[in-house]
Amino acid sequence: MAQRFKFFTGMGFDPSNPEHRPPYIKGKGFCPNPIVIFGIPKYADSLYDKKVIGTPEYIAFWEEELRRIHNGYQTGGWWIPGRYYYYLNYSVMQDVKGGSINPDIDDLHMELAYLIEYCKTYGKNLMIPKARRKGISEATHKMVIDYGWRFTYDYKAGIASGKKDFIDDFVKKLRYGWMYLPPEFYTNPDLNNDDEIIAGYSEKNNLNSYVQAGTRNIIYTRTIHTDATGFKGNYYRDIIVEEIGETEKFLEFWRGTKSALTDGIGNQIGSAFCYGTGGKMDKGSKDFKKAWSRNEKENFIDTNNFIRFLIPAQRFNIYGGASEAKRRIPKDSKLLKEYQPYQLIGVEDIETSLANILKERADLITKSDKQDYYEHLQNEPINEQEIFAKTIVNNFDSQKLSAQQAILDGQVHPKWTKYKFIWAKDKNGMPTMTPEPKVLEKHDDQETCVWILDEGHPVNNYIGRYSAGIDGYNVDQTKNSKSLGGMCVIDRVTKTPVAVICCRPARKEMFYELCIQLSIYYKMYGNVLGDIGSDSVMKHFELFGCYQYLADRPKKFESLTSEQMHVKWVRLTDYSKPKMIGLMQSHVIDHCDKIWFPELISQISTYDEGARDSDNDLADAYGIALMQDISYDMTPKNTEDDQIPDRFALPKFSNGQMVRQADPIKNIQQDSNLFGMMFGKQPE
Repeated sequence: MAQRFKFFTGMGFDPSNPEHRPPYIKGKGFCPNPIVIFGIPKYADSLYDKKVIGTPEYIAFWEEELRRIHNGYQTGGWWIPGRYYYYLNYSVMQDVKGGSINPDIDDLHMELAYLIEYCKTYGKNLMIPKARRKGISEATHKMVIDYGWRFTYDYKAGIASGKKDFIDDFVKKLRYGWMYLPPEFYTNPDLNNDDEIIAGYSEKNNLNSYVQAGTRNIIYTRTIHTDATGFKGNYYRDIIVEEIGETEKFLEFWRGTKSALTDGIGNQIGSAFCYGTGGKMDKGSKDFKKAWSRNEKENFIDTNNFIRFLIPAQRFNIYGGASEAKRRIPKDSKLLKEYQPYQLIGVEDIETSLANILKERADLITKSDKQDYYEHLQNEPINEQEIFAKTIVNNFDSQKLSAQQAILDGQVHPKWTKYKFIWAKDKNGMPTMTPEPKVLEKHDDQETCVWILDEGHPVNNYIGRYSAGIDGYNVDQTKNSKSLGGMCVIDRVTKTPVAVICCRPARKEMFYELCIQLSIYYKMYGNVLGDIGSDSVMKHFELFGCYQYLADRPKKFESLTSEQMHVKWVRLTDYSKPKMIGLMQSHVIDHCDKIWFPELISQISTYDEGARDSDNDLADAYGIALMQDISYDMTPKNTEDDQIPDRFALPKFSNGQMVRQADPIKNIQQDSNLFGMMFGKQPE
């Protein structure tokens, strides 16, 4: 157990090393919160008796407390970071009933304390997608903001979010905890308003003038929705970003903020702690997910110095020593069969917790009303995909979608490859209208590309085998228009989506050209249908000399009183869109196991059937492709069937049907025998 000290006393801790991660099995005598358990002794309790102030025992006690808060504390075979010691012993929070409670000891917040200490030691940042009610706000306001503001010099911190309510709630928790601090740790706020909190006080000098005194440490707040420029023009030791999932301009904010954590010559001296609750992501979820994905590098660290720390619903749920009975480890738990209760203080029973969550889902999914099931998904996400899901109640088969999503999540190697198209050149080196797919390399733009199933490349001996849908856009990306362009190609024989595009390049013409290249690659003459609302894509097809690929207006999806007059493409109306959604629902029921693109599964799962405009551009393209499959009158035709050597052979009847014979001479002989038998002659 002593080896644990080496892991967690600074340099030895490695967040990517599984040996340094929970469960943290405790040793005898483990007690990281002695102030909560035993209280402040009377000889050091100035609230109980002011006469103790200044006594040797009083001074020794509080000096020891400061030493633990600054340097950490060893107990039961573990080194407890000073921030965690301060949080456990001097943090008071409101419970759901409005009462005051101290935090429990649990492995989640102990692990968080180690990660914070690691970030502060090495100049890293921490990004946390999480389930609801995991106490991260409570922990970070005490272990990061309050700790730095109270116990360090020259400290500046920032608190930011996309909505002011989240900032107000964070600061409210901060101030609530101050009321319960002992006088020895009290710091007077000289300025305390909604925009900044400054530690210090005013006093008279020898000239009888008031001057500012104290640490002058500052906490700033910013609402990103109104000011996405970040904390420019200053240096910060810590920055907290609350609820990234509802912070629409997070990436813009981060671009303007990350330099404020450096010393001006590229060395990071501060840390950012960014977290968001999953399950019901708002418009900011795209930025959150993109930021999280960009940080997916070796050892959890990328060029933005972010460590990734995922907190699913099964964490901080059931653990040893819980103050609430419903949170305690059950008697039949495997952990109690392997360890003694004192070893499990704060240890999470993740296996039992996950089993309980899945059982609740199984019970809810059998109900006809899906609302409770989806609310459970929102409140109890168990993995990365569910945390980042924008959950909306719709009528798609959620069980089939979830099952297919689980298969995709478990794949070591996906069934698709990302490509870019290169125009082939003729013998004179001039570009031709033949697109050649090239596998993306690391230096290529990984977002502006085409995803093609490895077994979904075009079958050249078919005519009309593929149909496509396009959900495009008419303007380059602006602050008011950030949706992506989508294209989906369906194999009309197997009913499999074989290729997709889902991106928004710097210039709209780049997306248009990708659509043209994919249309030519699959030889979809007259089989590329799109939303007439984005007619710039059509014009680009025409300019490229590819008008012949555009599908005619599908009149099957128009009402009898329709007055539409355009020649090509479809208009999604209150009449046609529900029919398109019906096709999508049927395809999911019958062919969900053939959808191998994670983004398409995700967008179908979160498709808002009632929204007039949505961000599910690839799902819309998929629905439009299904419309074209139904609308195109010609069934897929194998051109090899045209090579029929016995085209003019005489037919015969077999099993009540007329069939062709392979040998014309034999046919004549058989027909002659049949004629003779009709008149009583024996066959030759």
